[in-house]
Amino acid sequence: MKKVLSFILISIVIGVITGGFLVLDRYRRNPEQIVPYPYEFATEAPAIKLEAPILIAGDRMGAHFAKFKEELANTISVNLSNNIKIQSMAKPGHGLHRTLHELRSLSQWPQILIYQGGSEEFRERKFELSSIPKISTNFKRYQDDKIETFLILYPWLSRLVYEPMNRTQLPDSPKLLEDVTQKEYLKRLETELLLYEQLLIQLANTSKARGSLLILTTTPINLDILPREVCDFTSNLEIEKEILDLRALLKAKNPKTAYARSSKLIKRFTGNAGLLFIHGQISQRLGLIDEARISLREASAYDCNPWRTTEVYNSIIRKVARDQQVILFDFAKLVEREFGKGPTFFDEIYAQNLFYERGMQQLGLVIKAILKL
Repeated sequence: MKKVLSFILISIVIGVITGGFLVLDRYRRNPEQIVPYPYEFATEAPAIKLEAPILIAGDRMGAHFAKFKEELANTISVNLSNNIKIQSMAKPGHGLHRTLHELRSLSQWPQILIYQGGSEEFRERKFELSSIPKISTNFKRYQDDKIETFLILYPWLSRLVYEPMNRTQLPDSPKLLEDVTQKEYLKRLETELLLYEQLLIQLANTSKARGSLLILTTTPINLDILPREVCDFTSNLEIEKEILDLRALLKAKNPKTAYARSSKLIKRFTGNAGLLFIHGQISQRLGLIDEARISLREASAYDCNPWRTTEVYNSIIRKVARDQQVILFDFAKLVEREFGKGPTFFDEIYAQNLFYERGMQQLGLVIKAILKL
């Protein structure tokens, strides 16, 4: 009996010591952070001097948007003795994670913050592929309202709540990828979208906390541009032959027959970017502009090469704006309304200047009403 009790006691002691070691190891390996980002920056962002009440932030789309800030300032400043100042910190190659990192370095936030981006989220590796399951687990825990509340009250608990992982170290300047393989893209896609949505929510929450009015803008998509890569799992020889036949029908000026076939094919074979694109072109040829827009947007969403923004990112922007009660300037819809009436884009990525000028006028009127000028 004594031997049994001794064994039980020793087992309990070993269990307590082992458990304590595991808890201590988990605590040591995990950083203290309320939001479980899978990356960390090597250094603090350099201090940015705020020189204007309105600030534009984002990636290359935001940088291009900012080229028209004078038109925006002119619209806002009607009836004012001096033009209102607008500053930009948008930079090509800077995903939302870097934008938010730099914004947090501001000692004072602007009165109004305008964000446009979502076109370069895949150009920098923010996490290891092996960490994806833990990233998913940690965000599920973070999205539990009770856990989030406890972490806000006791941030140190994050060291025990979250699964430890090797966090990616990000340098001062992004190391941009020129190309992302289809295999890597598909592995990263779900996690990239998860991070983008969570970063947008953090942008909204931080803006409110800093007393800054956030305006989220969607990014125009050139619907006339063929997707660069069809995902392998959505394609086969039969689909490729059907697409060739549809192109031949279009070339032979027989869009009605092509439409009858493509309408059936997109229901039979889902997610093929090339098939969706040709159906959109056929619909446009027949004057079915709304159907063409829908199909061409889907084609961009199923592109397996992340070279630009897609309808998926714009959908996330709209969702976050709605859920977080943030002002939305749907710039993509403004450009899309003119689809089918003539050229809408300057090149593959940027809309023609007249749409930026028109957009600045509309946005300026919104800001005038907000500022009661």
